[in-house]
Amino acid sequence: MLKIPSFILGGILVLTGLISYIVQDPSLSIKLTGPWTSDAEFVLSDGNKSVMLDFMPCDDSAGENVWWIVHKLNESHAKDINQKNYARKAGRMEGKEESFWYASSSGDTRRGLLQESENYSNAGTENYEPIDWPKIDVDKAKIRFIYNNMGDSEGPVTLSSNNWENVLNAPENNKPLEFGKSWTAFIPGIIGLILILLAVAADKAPNAKKHIMHVAVLIALLGFLSIAKMVVGAFAEMSWWRNEPYLIYEASSLKPTSMLLSAGLLLIYVILCVVSFITARKEIAAQAARDAAKKAAVLKKASKRESIDDEPKPKNAKSESKPKPSKEKEEKKDPASAKKETEKKSVSSDAAPKEEKAADKTQPVKKPASTPSKDSKDKKDDVSGDAPKASSSDESSPEKKEGDKPSAEDKPEPKRDSGKSDKEEKKE
Repeated sequence: MLKIPSFILGGILVLTGLISYIVQDPSLSIKLTGPWTSDAEFVLSDGNKSVMLDFMPCDDSAGENVWWIVHKLNESHAKDINQKNYARKAGRMEGKEESFWYASSSGDTRRGLLQESENYSNAGTENYEPIDWPKIDVDKAKIRFIYNNMGDSEGPVTLSSNNWENVLNAPENNKPLEFGKSWTAFIPGIIGLILILLAVAADKAPNAKKHIMHVAVLIALLGFLSIAKMVVGAFAEMSWWRNEPYLIYEASSLKPTSMLLSAGLLLIYVILCVVSFITARKEIAAQAARDAAKKAAVLKKASKRESIDDEPKPKNAKSESKPKPSKEKEEKKDPASAKKETEKKSVSSDAAPKEEKAADKTQPVKKPASTPSKDSKDKKDDVSGDAPKASSSDESSPEKKEGDKPSAEDKPEPKRDSGKSDKEEKKE
């Protein structure tokens, strides 16, 4: 989500820094550790004309010395050239527009300069606040010279002196210091490049995307705070140049405009990052809730299915009416179970005749009321001759297999005659 804003906003920041660096006026900054000596001469030159700085040496503090240099340059030189250029633009004066220098400072010295301008407007009123210059930036103070090239000078623009005493980083052999473009104007572009590189890194490393974007938003936030802190001072400085007592209306507004644009872009980026983080957290929470609900639904469905399986199943007419699968199908489905079934059937078929025999043995054999012995039968046959033979018990009994032991019921009962003894039978 932040890839496109990073490229867009980072690209605009790069363009802002690049344009600010190219379009800015040449400048020169020096630092004083004390007052310039009374016999020192400082000259500004652009190759076409030169301006000697007018100042009052102050031995008490470097800040007071800087105040006199800046005030004299802006009031006597820059103000006069701006009024002439304004008259030339309005047609009230002939000639070409001229180039000029103007100056400023930083820190407590610049705040003292701004307060002096207010005192100029508030002279004789209750709002007048006198400044104790000997106590402001006693040891060190900064001067920034800016060159506005209205006359198309080819340069070089320089600051030269015959005595560089109390000047930090002073050139050797009294060589001049040359004006140039400050790299600090490209600071917004550097921040934009960092944001673009971090967006590319987050795209290439998805696992570290969260940490990389946190670093990006931290850099953007720090950049916004530092630039926003300077925006107020930049606009106050521009207003101080353009108003009384100097009226340098041609003072460049590029610096405050670039700072304001950079701070706005970084603020937008920070807000987009915060919104993206909040949205991502909400999406993660919503996804976790969806996953939990889905898991709960699956568990509920599984428990419901288990409870249905545990309940006794009612007999259905449909299930009873279903035809049983044929033997071939059963064998195809499960050959091992089919084999077991055939073995059971063969065992049961072998056991069936044995059970029938056992049942026949247990049943009583029906015999005639009187079963005479074999001898008596022969005798009777001889006597009677035509008498029919009684069926033997073997004929009425079922067939026996060889090896089967006769049971007690199969034994022949004792012979019974109607009142005849054995002796009488023998006699007969």
